[in-house]
Amino acid sequence: MARLRDAKPKNTSGSYERIFGNAELGALASKIQSAVITSGSELEAMIVAAVPNIPDLDAFLEQEIMQEGVLLAPKIQIKRSTTLDFAGSEPDFMVFKRRGSVQTCHIVELKDGHVFDTKKASAERQAMHRFIERNAQHIQYRFRAHFCAFNQDDRQAIWNGFKRRIALDEAMTGREFCDLLEIDYDSIVEARRADGPDNVEFLLSEMLNIELIRRRILEILG
Repeated sequence: MARLRDAKPKNTSGSYERIFGNAELGALASKIQSAVITSGSELEAMIVAAVPNIPDLDAFLEQEIMQEGVLLAPKIQIKRSTTLDFAGSEPDFMVFKRRGSVQTCHIVELKDGHVFDTKKASAERQAMHRFIERNAQHIQYRFRAHFCAFNQDDRQAIWNGFKRRIALDEAMTGREFCDLLEIDYDSIVEARRADGPDNVEFLLSEMLNIELIRRRILEILG
């Protein structure tokens, strides 16, 4: 997981300062938001590092039959493709899998959270299915669409979090995503937890360095 002390927010003032009425506390809140965003990017990077990547997606798509196994096309490779029509709305991952005689292309949108407003959920589903519709002719695979909430282990909760705008069978837990990729879910979760204690210590120390907060905590403690 991202370390809070290493967070470098682009904007350290403004909204959070107005919420708390304190510039120092607002800056700390900005670091927390920045760390959350970085944590999502780090999750994607961990997935990319754990699964064999397709070096040239266009060349790969020219093949009618892939080798046995699992191959990953991350967003950067999808963006580089001249074969695919992503229209500025590419998914996070394309997972190509062959086991036996079955070849499947799994289109995956990866999320750290699982609760979205109705407008966001509808837009996510629309972008996913438009991508599939535009590119079905270019890919000789059976398609599956997935919206993965990595930290949620209940498909129903994911479905509800997307305001039921996606199909229930499109909801995917983090463990199911790792099973698809044939990698260890628990090891990724443990690695992401490693910075948790340091983040707690940093947060507490920074809050106690803010005079207003330190004084108020002492008052509460009596």
